[in-house]
Amino acid sequence: MKGIERSIDKLGRIVLPISFREQLGLNTEDKILVTLENGKIILSPSKTICAVCGNDILESSDIQICSRCIKIVKEKY
Repeated sequence: MKGIERSIDKLGRIVLPISFREQLGLNTEDKILVTLENGKIILSPSKTICAVCGNDILESSDIQICSRCIKIVKEKY
């Protein structure tokens, strides 16, 4: 993949190219995970996982429990 050069602004921000955001399915206000590995900055989509089963959560809320686990809890209690 060909790289795209970007400048860092005074607040340390960069703009991710729209083609990259589209390929990753990133939208405005989505969170990304920033890691440093072997002198490289790695940007990855941040996944929120269920506190009960560990499955990905599609929609974020105050309590991080997936819809499957919510259904199970409602059925039992």
